[in-house]
Amino acid sequence: MNFSDRTSMNLSIRISCLPAAAFFLTIPLPGKVLASAPAATPASAASPKSPSKKTPQKKEKRPRLVLLITIDQMRADTLERYTPALKKTSGGKSEGLLSLKENGTLFTLGYTAGTPTVTAAGHASLCTGANPAKHGVVGNEVFDSKTQRGVHSTADDTVSDLLTPGLLPDDPLSRVKESSSSARRLKTPTLADALFEWSGGASKTVAISLKDRGSVYCGGKNAAGVYWYDYKSGSMMSSTAFTSALPQWVNTFNAQRRTQFQTSWEPLLPTDQMKELLPSDEKRKAFAVRSALSQWFGQGFPYAFKNEDGKTLVARQRFQYTPAASNGLVDFALEAVGQERLGCASRKANTPCQSPEFPDLLTISFSTPDLVGHAFGPESPELMDIYLNLNRSVERLKNKLHKRLGEQNILFVYSSDHGVQPMPEVIQSRGAVAGRMVSKDIKASLEKVLADKWGEGPWIADLVTGEIHFSKETFVKNKKSSAEALALLKDTLKSFKGVRGLLTREDIMQATSAEIEHYKRGHDPERSGEAVILLEKGWLLDSRNAASHGTAFDDDTRIPIVFSGWNVRPGFEIKDTARADDVAPTILELVGAKVTTQMTGRSFAPRLRRTAR
Repeated sequence: MNFSDRTSMNLSIRISCLPAAAFFLTIPLPGKVLASAPAATPASAASPKSPSKKTPQKKEKRPRLVLLITIDQMRADTLERYTPALKKTSGGKSEGLLSLKENGTLFTLGYTAGTPTVTAAGHASLCTGANPAKHGVVGNEVFDSKTQRGVHSTADDTVSDLLTPGLLPDDPLSRVKESSSSARRLKTPTLADALFEWSGGASKTVAISLKDRGSVYCGGKNAAGVYWYDYKSGSMMSSTAFTSALPQWVNTFNAQRRTQFQTSWEPLLPTDQMKELLPSDEKRKAFAVRSALSQWFGQGFPYAFKNEDGKTLVARQRFQYTPAASNGLVDFALEAVGQERLGCASRKANTPCQSPEFPDLLTISFSTPDLVGHAFGPESPELMDIYLNLNRSVERLKNKLHKRLGEQNILFVYSSDHGVQPMPEVIQSRGAVAGRMVSKDIKASLEKVLADKWGEGPWIADLVTGEIHFSKETFVKNKKSSAEALALLKDTLKSFKGVRGLLTREDIMQATSAEIEHYKRGHDPERSGEAVILLEKGWLLDSRNAASHGTAFDDDTRIPIVFSGWNVRPGFEIKDTARADDVAPTILELVGAKVTTQMTGRSFAPRLRRTAR
């Protein structure tokens, strides 16, 4: 990628046409910032130390690169829903995700590895080959027994942010925190770790996302780079959990400045055509519901933005909700491939890029579909346009990688961390009962029941992803048991409209139905709650978003799983049930590596392999 290509841009054109480096704003920041690698440091200098290289007993042909793409909040039916629009914007051709699906193997019954169906748990399952009960990341938040509250699953007070020096001199929000993100709560190795061990340190991984949890849980312990977007500075960052300093190429990428952000969001298709291509029973509500984030966008689509000065926090936050964000991740990924020489035998710059003995791994998590799905709903034209632009971004990424490494030398895999439910308002328009409730109100009601019965608490420490966590200190002090409390709360919850019951830990471990089995695969006794509040279909526990996810209903659990490219059967379907934790072991067996004993998933490699090994 040539940075000069990104300097002569017309910022008034539509987002989908914006060129590369303009997508991550950087402005000087003084004060305390952890030092980055000096200019003379090689791109790979910050990579972990490698053990002695092992020579396999039998040398076999392998891909040069494995590319694992995760599309945050993509339901299994998303491509089918948008195919007419995708074809319309590509002149009738199949590009990007559609092309990978049609030229690869599709799992028609793809599911998440467990419930709760949320980003952190989903990414960890895809990238470890284990379900949440095994890898331990049971939610975006996990309950901290010390503080008696939910905390971000990636939060780690033993590591610090790594930012490019010279960002945002007047913005206190951009200062380096004394805590940052890591994968310390992950109990099992990642796919990246397995490749690293198998290859004797020769296989190299770079993990990229807008969200920290979208890259942290794919990088693991031995990745050469784990990066995510910092909206406070408008640039890509990492933490000292993964490296002591940012490589110089990351600093250079971040240093490509621009003076303003895009002034509008113009859709690829006219809005009247988008209405026609949305599913018929959703047209009436598609333009009607907006979340609180509408203040960032204004009314009506397309959008004309205000306060476009790149120094504003709002502009940097809003960027994540636009098509430019996914395109920017592709720019960063292509730069990582070139600078880290992924897919090349030699890591030295200016040497021929010959086929390596072991494949490298690049993981990219596109977070924007999830952000826009929450903000505007899965039935919205905004989300449709995000996918139309994302498909173009994936096509560009595919073509660039093919040109660099060879069309038959890359194993492409794409999937999702979870799906999403329709907006309650859309369900209501179809004549069904649906609604919204507030988590803190339910917590307060349940707390009152126990306090009225047994005296002042607190009895309930927190509700995390719909799971009830009791205050152990209060229970011990008053000599009460969880079983007694749950018996009382079950009756109370029956009075809540939209709640169909309470699933206790005992219920989960017994798993008497397929739905409860899904909760069992997502339940870690050390970190999960005493019970899960079960909602009726169409009800949201969090009313802040237009739409959400987290349940064991099909809308949340059904996800796409597609393998394409190197040694994969084209135009093929596997109709057996597959889960997110099947992805990593399938990749490992396809490339000839060993499936680790800590993986709960199974390998489908023999079924989708084009040629026998």
